[in-house]
Amino acid sequence: MFPALSSYDALVYNLGYLVPYVMQGIFTERRLWVHVWLRLHPDPGAVRFFGRMRRKYGSGCFWVRVGLRSSLVVLDRDAVRRVLELSPDTYQSGSFKREGMRVFMPNAVTISRGEAWRDRRRFNEAVLEFHRSRHRYAARFLSVVQEEVELASRASLLSWDDFDRLFETITRRIVFGDVARDDTEVLGLLRRMMAQANRLIRPRRSRYFDPFYARVRRYLDAAEPCSLAALARQVPATELTAVEQQIPHWLFAMWQTLGINTVRALALIVAHRDVEREVRREMAGGCPTASEGIDALALLGGCVQEAMRLFPTTPLLFRETTIPDVLEGVAVPARSPVFIPNSFNHRDRERVAIADAFCPAWWLSGEREPLFNQLGGGAQVCAGRSLLLFLAKAVLAALLSRRRYTLVRPALSPARPIPYAFNYLSARFEASPIEADENRDTLQRIHR
Repeated sequence: MFPALSSYDALVYNLGYLVPYVMQGIFTERRLWVHVWLRLHPDPGAVRFFGRMRRKYGSGCFWVRVGLRSSLVVLDRDAVRRVLELSPDTYQSGSFKREGMRVFMPNAVTISRGEAWRDRRRFNEAVLEFHRSRHRYAARFLSVVQEEVELASRASLLSWDDFDRLFETITRRIVFGDVARDDTEVLGLLRRMMAQANRLIRPRRSRYFDPFYARVRRYLDAAEPCSLAALARQVPATELTAVEQQIPHWLFAMWQTLGINTVRALALIVAHRDVEREVRREMAGGCPTASEGIDALALLGGCVQEAMRLFPTTPLLFRETTIPDVLEGVAVPARSPVFIPNSFNHRDRERVAIADAFCPAWWLSGEREPLFNQLGGGAQVCAGRSLLLFLAKAVLAALLSRRRYTLVRPALSPARPIPYAFNYLSARFEASPIEADENRDTLQRIHR
C-alpha cells in the first residue's frame, strides 16, 4: 500500500498548497488572492514540501486527507504517465473541476467521458488541427497578430492590462472574425461565468449562460471566412458534439492561458540577454512575417515551453478514478481523488537537471519528460497545442521585431535560480527602439 501522510503533514499540505491554489482561482484569477499569495511568496516551501514527503515516507505516491476523503498525490514518473494515458475513462477530471465547468460549459470535452468524449475530442482536434504543425488559417492568424501587436507596441510601457486587452482582441478575431473585434461583452460574460465557477457555493447554471451563448450562436450563424467559427461549421458534428460548448475552451485558452504564458516567456527572454540574442539571431535567419517562418522559430518555441514548465498555469492536475486501478503495483480504489502537482514535478531538483534554470534549448533536443505536463499529457493533451504555440511565437516575434523590451518588474536575474512564481498581474515592460546596428536583417525583412 502507499503510505498515508500524518495528520500534521496533511494539514501542511492543505493549508500550504491546496487551499491557496483554490483561493487564487481555478477557472479565472482572483486578483486579490493572487497578489496576497505571491506577496507572502510561500511557493519554495510548498515545492520543497513534496520532496520532503517523498524522502520521509519513501514513496513517490502517498495518500493525504483532504476534507473527508483520502486523496492520492502522484510524484512518480511512471505513475504520472499511467494516470494521463488512462484519462478520461479511468481517471476523469476531478469533481471540483467538473462541477465548476458545468456552470458555463456543461458539455465541454475536458469533463466528458466515453463516447461523448471521443466525439467532442474528434471535433476539437479537427477544428484546431491537432495533427498539423501549422493551421490552415495560419497566414490569416499571423496577420491578425501583427496588426494588433503593431497597435499595442506603440506604448513605451506595457503592463499586464495592455497584454490582456491585446490577447482578448486577438482571440475574438481568430475565433469569430473581424466582426467581433470590439465586442468586449462576449469575453466579459465568459469571465463572469468563470468567476462564478470559482466559488465553493456556485449556481447550477449561470445567469450569464443564455446571453453568452446567444452571442456565440450569432457569430456561428454568420461565421467569417478563415475563422475558427467558420471551420466549426464545416467540420462534421453529431448531437453529442455540442458545438457551441466547445468554443469557450478555445476562448479562455487563447485569451488567458496563452496571454499569461506569452508574457512570462517575454519576461524570461529579455531577462536573459544571451537567450534574447540567440532568439533575435534565429529571427534574422528566417522570415518572421510569414506563417512558415513563425513555424520554424524552434528556439522561440522552446522559450514558450520553458515559461510553461517553470510557471505552469495549471500547477495542480486533479483527476478521480472511475474504476479501481493499479499504480506501481498498488491498488487504487474507484472514486479516489488523484493529484499531480506540476509545480513540483516540473522543478524536482532530484529528477530534473534543468529544474530551476531557463533552458529553452532543451526543447530542441527531442527529449521528452513525462513529468512535464504544461499542455496536458496522454489522451487529453491540449488539442490546440500546435495552434497555441504558433500564436505565442507570432506575438513574441512581432513584439521583438519592433522594439527592445526591459523587464521592470517582477525581477528576474540570470545570475540566480528562476523563482517558483512570477506575478504576471504586476508585470511591467519598458519599450525602446532597436539600435540601428542590431537585428538589421530582421528589420529589413519586416519592412521589405
